[in-house]
Amino acid sequence: MTTGRSLLAADEKLMPTRKMRADQQVAVIRAACVSTVPVGAAQLAEATGFTAKNCGLVPVFALNTGLLEKAHRPTMYLPSRKGRAVARAFAISEAAGLEALRSVWRGLWFGRAMRERTAHGPVTRDGLVAKLLLAARATESRIRQAHVLLDLLVVVGMIVPDGDGFLSWYEGAAHLQDVLPPAPVADAADPTAPVALEPRSPLFSDATTDGPTSSIGRRTGPEAVCPPMAEPKAPGTPGTSAVPPPRRATAAGEQPRSAYCADDDLLALLLPPVLLADLTRLTEQEVVALHGHLRAVHQLTAKLRGRPVS
Repeated sequence: MTTGRSLLAADEKLMPTRKMRADQQVAVIRAACVSTVPVGAAQLAEATGFTAKNCGLVPVFALNTGLLEKAHRPTMYLPSRKGRAVARAFAISEAAGLEALRSVWRGLWFGRAMRERTAHGPVTRDGLVAKLLLAARATESRIRQAHVLLDLLVVVGMIVPDGDGFLSWYEGAAHLQDVLPPAPVADAADPTAPVALEPRSPLFSDATTDGPTSSIGRRTGPEAVCPPMAEPKAPGTPGTSAVPPPRRATAAGEQPRSAYCADDDLLALLLPPVLLADLTRLTEQEVVALHGHLRAVHQLTAKLRGRPVS
């Protein structure tokens, strides 16, 4: 019998079924985790009140994420060690159970993809869905499954809406505070002494993540003081009524400081994408000047790389 997993390419990641709402799938997963006997579609339907046909589509994803394990029959499942831990958390409260689910899923491929994509602030839904498809090595034919997976992460509280059509990581921006000790500062009396560079702490410092992450050095010492962050324009300013507020803007109108000072590193300034909402901080003259500067940088870089300049 052909399974849903065998229909995928060898390098594609499994995503939840698109034939059941995300909140209903969480209910089915919870019922499967709290069970002390092997369960299948019929038992899960009886426990949740949903149709057996749809309930039978959910355990494959829970099995793939480590919450369930196969029982004596291919279509029967038992909770794994992680699944039993989630069941104990749900016995305490709904919030504790969802937190347990987040702790299991945050280290998986889709959790890492969401942390990486939201590292520089809130992202649109389409942006997160595209990231899930890319991380799953899937084609656009599975976009509905990617939407359901994103809904699943919203239901468990791993991805949270910010109220302006953007979505964020539940712990806030993914660049965490540096935990490394301060790097030694160059001796001011010795002008030839090298300036110490302190690497950023890894973006994904959890034990459940795999693979190295890139780091960006930054200058330390008294000269590495960041200037005050510019405040966004007020909502009533002309030209901003139809545009959402800039990313990372708080209710007080101030922006939280990053884990490192971006003004110390040109690469760190250029890496985060600039959204249309960010341009609302600039005047019309500044936007025109920015366009000219970017065009000049493009032409000079193309010349340095030996490419023809149009």
